[in-house]
Amino acid sequence: MTRLSLLTAAGLALALLERQLPPPAPVPGVRWGLANAATLAALALDGPAAGLLVWFCRFTLAQIFAGTLFGPAFFVGGAGGLLAWAAMALFARGRRLGPAGVSAAGAVAHHVGQLAAAAAVTSTPGVLALLPLLLVLGPPVGLLTGALVGLLLRRLEAAGALGGAGAGDVARATAPDGSAPRAAVSGGRSGLIRASDLALAGGVAVLAGALVLGRGWWAGSRGPAAQAVVTVAGAPWRTLDLRQDGLYPVEPAGGHLVVEVADGAVRVREADCPDQVCVLTGWISSPGDMIVCVPYRVVIQITGDSGVGPDAILR
Repeated sequence: MTRLSLLTAAGLALALLERQLPPPAPVPGVRWGLANAATLAALALDGPAAGLLVWFCRFTLAQIFAGTLFGPAFFVGGAGGLLAWAAMALFARGRRLGPAGVSAAGAVAHHVGQLAAAAAVTSTPGVLALLPLLLVLGPPVGLLTGALVGLLLRRLEAAGALGGAGAGDVARATAPDGSAPRAAVSGGRSGLIRASDLALAGGVAVLAGALVLGRGWWAGSRGPAAQAVVTVAGAPWRTLDLRQDGLYPVEPAGGHLVVEVADGAVRVREADCPDQVCVLTGWISSPGDMIVCVPYRVVIQITGDSGVGPDAILR
């Protein structure tokens, strides 16, 4: 229990630190996943139940500190985190993946769960169009996080600091015949990133990259942007003519945003939402681009004839 408490505290500290760091790439929804290291370490040392407990406590405390408990961001982040834990617990049951591969699988699942929840919260299925881009960038970040966890577990095991929990035992599950554990997360003596880890992450990234390129071609073939449609909680609020510059205050429940149109582009000029990702996204101007503010359930979608495809998600 002491170890799980320490991992929860470490995960909470990493989650709060991550909020202050710039993302690894200027793409909304992509984060370093530092806090996931605590979940993966708990999974490796004490099994799936311990990993779930550490994730739940860390996530809930982080939401309390951020003031978003039981808000839209809570459900979006919770869906992503829960699906990530389930994926890591599943992939950790075999010995084919090291911690880097297990972490990459968790990153993929996190993005899927997060975007599905965001689509439900905002009543905008088009949010799912961001998934391919996230799957290009998410797995490499997951590989890095998992490799660092694997290195840490090796060092702790070498120093005898694991108290009998081998770094190679992930779920610490026993085979039906009572033989050796059937799940492993640490690479043992193998490299920090295995060939199987790279195959999983690379395969997902290549497939997603092809979808991103296809979406870019599709959006480019639809002509110039004509307007931006703003919806709040799934209901149309206003259609903005991109040929007319102006400032448009938006007052969703409990929040405030200012949308600006200038030179055929649109952006969120200011907002009082926690992460400010919608503001940091900047200008969007192509058909299919979209800014999604999950806390206030505001969607800004650029259309030519019609269009879907988010450019930002504020969690």
